[in-house]
Amino acid sequence: MVAYWRQAGLSYIRFSAICASVVRAAMKPAIKVEALKAAESNVKVLRPKTA
Repeated sequence: MVAYWRQAGLSYIRFSAICASVVRAAMKPAIKVEALKAAESNVKVLRPKTA
């Protein structure tokens, strides 16, 4: 059985991003601010050093 997100043509990363934005949109305003702040601080991009 294929996952619903795969049948819709989405990657798991895109599917989870959509789910997270829906959950954040449904939150009360006081909690939403904290959730948005936490979501921004959890991503760190590292670029490899080239020789």
